[in-house]
Amino acid sequence: MSVKELERNKKYKITVAIGYNGNKRINHYETFYGGKKEAILRENEIKMQIKDNSFVNKSRITMKELLEEWLKYSKNIWSPKTYVANVHWCDVISKSIGHIKLQDINVKILEDFYRDIRENTNYSDKTIQHFYTIISTSLKRAIIWGYIKNNPNSYIEKPKVRKKEIECYSPEEVESLLSVLPNECLKYPAMIYLALDSGARRGEIVGLTWNDVDLTKQTLDINKSVQYTKELGIFEKTTKTQTSDRIIYLSNKTIEVLKEYKKEQLENKLKLGSKWQNSNRIFTNSFGGTMHPDTPSKIFDKIIKKYNLKRISFHGLRHTSISLQISQGIQSQIISKRAGHSSVSTTHSIYSHFFDNEFKEVANTMNNILSMKA
Repeated sequence: MSVKELERNKKYKITVAIGYNGNKRINHYETFYGGKKEAILRENEIKMQIKDNSFVNKSRITMKELLEEWLKYSKNIWSPKTYVANVHWCDVISKSIGHIKLQDINVKILEDFYRDIRENTNYSDKTIQHFYTIISTSLKRAIIWGYIKNNPNSYIEKPKVRKKEIECYSPEEVESLLSVLPNECLKYPAMIYLALDSGARRGEIVGLTWNDVDLTKQTLDINKSVQYTKELGIFEKTTKTQTSDRIIYLSNKTIEVLKEYKKEQLENKLKLGSKWQNSNRIFTNSFGGTMHPDTPSKIFDKIIKKYNLKRISFHGLRHTSISLQISQGIQSQIISKRAGHSSVSTTHSIYSHFFDNEFKEVANTMNNILSMKA
């Protein structure tokens, strides 16, 4: 009997021949939970899958095979850059535990994996947490696909990310930076003023076109980003999240610098003639084409070295912009929306240290009110 009752009306063992090794029959064994009619239907389903070569022997699937299947399933869900990154991280996981059958993966194996990469590699806390997310998400999908019954990763606490101090400039350091920019070609101050004013991400700045800025209304429409991977080269994508699409108002000074820079760019366009690539980007390469998203970092690093300024990353200008807004007492809801954060809680979480000073000011204000004499 190919469907054998193990527990009355609860559990059945299904045995189906899936091939032969010489004269020896190779069987697929599967435990089915439910009624006998359903178990027989499952048996017939397996036989049909074997017949049309679509049968997957669940007991033999390895972690590596699951990750490969999960990557194919998720490819159209993620951005190209996220997909390429996850292919790499899945390869790291596969080299360690990819050979293990999925049904043999347990809490101990996963705990050993996390401990090994924490102790024997230079991966950051955030990367280790990303490994955890990949394993957890792929195992959840394996449950949906019927490969396993439970997710052993759910019994392991998510690795914590130790909070790093945000790198940014103080108002005095911003003043030092701005004081040296008149010595540079107009592209450099235009880019840095825009980064400080808007708080936009690097890829968002590189993705901007002149259609995205209204020099009269002084608005900037952030609606796309430029990224790079070795496999895909330079490409344009939508912004990070739905809330990343935003229109913000720019300062008079930033608009003034952008106007001067636009004139210079038009002059360069006339000089190059047919060699100009006419991408309509605000910030371009030397021939008017889309700039590599790493270029702003190289430009900023060059300025830091040249004038012996405090070393921060180009992304640190975004942190600087947001921290300055907080210090000026601008409402956190406005700051969050302007930064393109998914929620106000995200802004509070990232910049909690800066908000602490504002909370102290509230206490001082309340003290003044409550100390008033009648």
